[in-house]
This record gives sequence, structure tokens and C-alpha cells, in this order.
Amino acid sequence: MRRHILRRTTLSVVFAVVVTVALPTAHAAVPTPADWPQSSATTPSLDTWPNALRIFGANRYQTGLAATMMLRGSGAVTSYPYGSPDPASANGWWGLDSCPRSVIVVAGDTPADALAASSLSDATGLSSEPYLQITSSADQVFDPVGDFRRVDTDFAPILLTRSARQGAASLDVATRLAAQQMVSDGCTTAREAIVVGGTSAVPAAVDTELVSIGFERVYRIAGTSRYHTARLVAEALGTDTAPGSPAPTTCTDASTTDGDARMTFHANSVIEFRDTASKCILMNRTVVIADGVNGADALAAGWWTSFWQVPVLLHDGSDTLPAATQAALQTIDIDNVIVLGGTARVSNEVADEVANLATATVTRVSGADRYATSVAMAEHLGGWFANGAAANGSMVCVASSTGTTGWA
Repeated sequence: MRRHILRRTTLSVVFAVVVTVALPTAHAAVPTPADWPQSSATTPSLDTWPNALRIFGANRYQTGLAATMMLRGSGAVTSYPYGSPDPASANGWWGLDSCPRSVIVVAGDTPADALAASSLSDATGLSSEPYLQITSSADQVFDPVGDFRRVDTDFAPILLTRSARQGAASLDVATRLAAQQMVSDGCTTAREAIVVGGTSAVPAAVDTELVSIGFERVYRIAGTSRYHTARLVAEALGTDTAPGSPAPTTCTDASTTDGDARMTFHANSVIEFRDTASKCILMNRTVVIADGVNGADALAAGWWTSFWQVPVLLHDGSDTLPAATQAALQTIDIDNVIVLGGTARVSNEVADEVANLATATVTRVSGADRYATSVAMAEHLGGWFANGAAANGSMVCVASSTGTTGWA
């Protein structure tokens, strides 16, 4: 067993990228797409500038609706908003042309279940799909409750909804609209829904509500705590090694010094890790350990845990791991563990406990605060910004992180 500590506290390089990409010059107002639902209760919105766009709404649920709407559409990749900031180039196309076959629903009042759920959504369309249990279905004969199925989570959006803790008994209006857009309106391909979290999080009636909308099968992943739920998600995903004989050990694009950083999906939980701009290695059977109370670090990791389908396990900030996390480390095949954040979130003693339980190599990725930790992830897992500039074709996403929970 060995433990690496990779810390990056200098933010000037990424600030330069953000200024260039995400803080554009003034421009004329861009109308929200005409086919996006608009009412007093729903205001999903889109705004664009050269080299940047903003997806937003009046609250987190409406922002989620706007993000989901961005999956819809068909047309050339040179169209608005990705290829051009000019809506006149849209020709009726307002999305990624990536209609999913499933959606993922989590409570929106805390980040707890979203931390684990992010790894379920397959951003590449190449993963081994999670193995889940049906909790509600439209046809009890062909899809009986209790059966297990592989669920196609390619490009599945994560939909936030108000929780039962907040008094909700059904989906938020914006969340219901987002689900309908995927099953019968702008898209017509989604037939399965995955609810992550117990009934105190996502209301119990949501399972049957999703069936009434048009989903054929609903699956709920619910543990006795956020740590147990994360364990169940990790077990449903599983881990793997890069295919080949002998198995490859180097990345597809080992060096980014030429200004390019091409990332490749190899197998579930196999990540490409860059020690420097010219050195990149494959790490097989990888899982993540992150703080499950604050949640900021795990949320910032969502882009790469989704891309590589890396299970995310949670810690409660105490001197020893939660029992569910301990069990996961002992039952899942693990070669590598990425610990996110500094020792205030996951102590060195807990990192040693992780290494012993999993019999794995532990690598810590951290910075001076949550912002520096997110930068360290961008460098080591997205491709070091060689020569002070982002790699060709790269995209930087900026999201708010506020309060003690890290939940915008």
C-alpha cells in the first residue's frame, strides 16, 4: 500500500481561463428557446456570448429543467449554442442531440444523494450499466417489482426535486416537466427512471408518479443513511480494469504539452491520472472517498466520476469511516482510492484506514480550500493547463458553491 499527496494551491492559471471563457463581453439579450416551457412556475433560461453560455432558472429546480432541455434537439454541431453564440444559427436546434433512455431523480435540499448519483449518469455511452432493482412499473407481468435489470444510463440527466423533509409529496413542477421532456415531449426515448435516496428524501409517491408520466420501470436506490445509499450505488456500478492483454498502463494522450488533452473511456472505474503535463497513467478499479457532510469536493468531481463511472463513497468527518463505507471498501474490488479534499475533511488516519480496508493505493487530491481542490481535479484528471492556457477544444464549467454545505 502507498499513499500519494497531490496538492495544488495556485489558482492564477485557472482564473485566466475563467476570465477568457466565462466572463464575456456585453451583448444583446438572447431569447429563451420558444419551445422551452415558460409559465409563472417555470422559467428555464439560456444566455450566450462568444465562447460562453449560461444555463439558469429562478431556482435550482428550474435550473435543472434548463440543463435537461439542453439535451434535446437535432442538427449540426456547428449550430447554436455550442458552435455559435448567434441564435440565428439555431435553425430550430437547441440542444446536444442526446436524448437519454433514463433519468435520475434526487432530493434537492441537500447534496448528499447527488454526490453518489453523479457517477450513475454515463457521459460517454460506453460504460457497463448499473444493476438495479425495480420498485414500480407500468406492467407488473413483464416488469415485476423486485426484479433486477441493467439500466441504460447513457447521458441520463440528474433531476433535483423538493424533498419529503421539505413537505413535498410529489415531484417539483419543474422536475416533472423535465421528466416529461425526456419521455414524451422533446425527447421520446426515456423509459426508465432511477430514484436515489430514501422516502424521507424523495417522496415515496414519486415512484408511481414517474410511471404515470410514461416511464415503464422505476428503480430506487435507498440505504439507511447517505453513506449506505452511496455504498449501494457503488455496488450497482462495480469496478473494472482496462481491457487488453497485457492491460494498458498509459493514457491515450499521455502528454498535453502540445495543447491537446484527449481523454478516453476504458472501462468502469478506470481513470486517466496526470501527475504532470507530460505524464499520465491509468488507474484501474478506482473509487472516490469524499466528505459527505459538506459535499463541495464530491460535487466538483461529478464531471470525471460520471465520465469514468467511478463510484463515490462518503465520509462523515469523524475519526473513523462510517460502517457502510467500511463495508463497501471490503466488498468491492478496488486497486486505487482517490481521497478528495484536505485533512480537515478526510484525515490522514482515515486515509490510512481506507488503504488498509481496501488493500489499495490511496492518492489524495486537494488544495487549500474547496476552490483549489476543484482546480487540482481539473489539472490531474482533465489535463494540466500547459503553458498557462486551456487545451484545444476544452470547456470550463463554473458553478456556485455557497454556505457550509457547498450546495448552491
